[in-house]
Amino acid sequence: MKKLVSTLKAMRLSQVVTVFLVGVLVLFSTACSRTDTIADRLPGNSGSDTPGQSQPYKGGMNNFNDNASNRVNTEAAAKAKALRDKVQSRVNSKGVNSPDDLADNVRSANPGKQAQRFGADVRQQAEDVKDNLQTFGDRGVKNVKRNTDNALDNAADATKDNVNATKRAIDKAA
Repeated sequence: MKKLVSTLKAMRLSQVVTVFLVGVLVLFSTACSRTDTIADRLPGNSGSDTPGQSQPYKGGMNNFNDNASNRVNTEAAAKAKALRDKVQSRVNSKGVNSPDDLADNVRSANPGKQAQRFGADVRQQAEDVKDNLQTFGDRGVKNVKRNTDNALDNAADATKDNVNATKRAIDKAA
């Protein structure tokens, strides 16, 4: 607290007022300056070069034209039409002309046949899983066997190295 009081006493009132006036001057000069003028916006005048503006001013939002051609994306419209046609062709190929036709097709479907197809799909997937597990199991067994063989070879080499080191130590001591 004593440091703060001594710092405030050391500051002169003229320094504080000078800093305050400089701050106010910077604030007003920034806030009140105009980078463009009304004359720049008159027709026929190209206006000031606004930093970052790569296109001439057109009068629309974000300096772009207000043309309807810019609003419609023809590529998206073409994709939408293609998807609509694809769906329509699928509906036509299934023989569905209305929601009632679709309901009739669902009612007339053979649930037993659908259950058989579902069972066959499940059976096939189970066989695929079994084959994958068997393949991974075979790989695991081979890896364990190879690692065991490597461990035995490494243990034998380490034993030989220890025996040789012991012999050299005995020869040095003798």
